[in-house]
Amino acid sequence: MIKSFNANENNIDKASKLRETDIFKHKDFKVNKIRLVIAYKDKFPIKNSNKKPYQIFWLKGQKAEHYILSSKSSIFLGLSNGNFYFSICLNKLEYSEDMYYDLRTLNPLLDNNDLALLTNSRGLSYWHNKNKFCGICGHETKMTDYGHARICGNESCKNKSFPRLDPAVIMLITYQDYCLLGRQKVWPIGMHSTLAGFVEHGETIEQAVARETFEETGVKIRNIQYKYSQPWPFPSSLMLGFHAEAYDKKLHVDYSELEKAEWFSKEYIKDSPENEIFKLPGKISIARRLITDWINN
Repeated sequence: MIKSFNANENNIDKASKLRETDIFKHKDFKVNKIRLVIAYKDKFPIKNSNKKPYQIFWLKGQKAEHYILSSKSSIFLGLSNGNFYFSICLNKLEYSEDMYYDLRTLNPLLDNNDLALLTNSRGLSYWHNKNKFCGICGHETKMTDYGHARICGNESCKNKSFPRLDPAVIMLITYQDYCLLGRQKVWPIGMHSTLAGFVEHGETIEQAVARETFEETGVKIRNIQYKYSQPWPFPSSLMLGFHAEAYDKKLHVDYSELEKAEWFSKEYIKDSPENEIFKLPGKISIARRLITDWINN
């Protein structure tokens, strides 16, 4: 989920034990309890864009059951309020194209339950699209466990693989009343954000925070504190947010990684012009929350 920084702020039971069973024979299952969202090119349909929060177009009943049983891309998303939630991805439009929105756009416009369900669907769908062939024998794989695994179709292999999630650290580095922000060339003009990087094999997440900070800016840090996490299905990351303090403000920027990195005062950020010279990252990002929490505290 993106908007919420607490993965427990929803009423969804992932019901993982059901994935290896016939859900349609579960004692509590009834056709009228099916809720299905049909995605198209990583976009999801909504009912009405004139009312907030937006209402996802959840298909119900026998029509939903028919789609699920006839599709090879059905994903079981979990249980909520007694209902069984699924998603499928199609390469053709089922509804009017103007009903479909991407998840970045929908993030601040959905309630937490729908957002968590669609985030799960988006991440799993991306993984399936990237793993259509076995990494061991090269044979085609197929979806199994209601979308939570893939299995090799080669009878002599039968390798089973599971969705990949990439842990990434994102950190606000401060020194007294200043914080360290950088920018990459590919970002929108003027946008500055916290430092970030992926966790590597053989290191803790705290070690990744210190390593990435030093590699990108030459800054050594202390008092590394975990703050909160944020699922980020663009395409398959889990963002782990940290705050840390620098020993000093000396910089040695790696310009192959960053276009620039600078120290900015609290007062400057509070009065941020939000223009082509300086703007903060988007409001749905964990980077924005790290910065605003520091300013407010």
